[in-house]
Amino acid sequence: MSGGILRFLQVKASLEQGKDLPGIMLVDYFTEMEVVSPISCTGTHPEFLISVKYKDEIDLSSFSIEGIFEVIKIISKEKHSALLIAQFPGPIFSLMQQIEECWLQTPSKLSIKNGLFLTVHGTTNGLKKFRDGIKQFLPDSIKVRITKDLKADWIAAPQLPQRRKEVIDLAVKRGYYKTPRKCTQRELAADLGVRQGTVAEHLQSAEGLIIESWSEQSRN
Repeated sequence: MSGGILRFLQVKASLEQGKDLPGIMLVDYFTEMEVVSPISCTGTHPEFLISVKYKDEIDLSSFSIEGIFEVIKIISKEKHSALLIAQFPGPIFSLMQQIEECWLQTPSKLSIKNGLFLTVHGTTNGLKKFRDGIKQFLPDSIKVRITKDLKADWIAAPQLPQRRKEVIDLAVKRGYYKTPRKCTQRELAADLGVRQGTVAEHLQSAEGLIIESWSEQSRN
């Protein structure tokens, strides 16, 4: 293996940016599709264990999109979600399979809400080959960078003081942030054995820290 230290390459694209990408039409069927683990990269086409979510009932037993996606096996299935082994014969995954020194890594997902987020792990040489190859499929508005650090497609929560964390964890558990709310501050205060004003203070402070953290990270 050449290239020394392993690095990461990540591609992030909105549905609008990626509208011409091969495979983007999968969002016509699935609201979310996420890679759980590679299964095989040695056959004709790579296979992955994936989780999918969908609104409308789909016959997954025979579902395929020629040249893009094919269900190999249904591991488990519920009303609006499933765990599958699927094959990806599309050009991006075929390109990855041809390069020995790079591999698909989590987090990698496609969703209606957030578009495409793809993580590839490999040597510097392997990732450079993949980056040069994938450019033919990507518009100029999508930037591809190779980095030593892995950035997930979620926002990291800030560290909260222990008591504040206990209050907001209970609020989430009891459904305080549901619409409509499932409990009141008074009920949370009774559970915690404190005044309602104390609960309000903890929640306001925690919410402020989380929003500030989100704002700062989303600018990076």
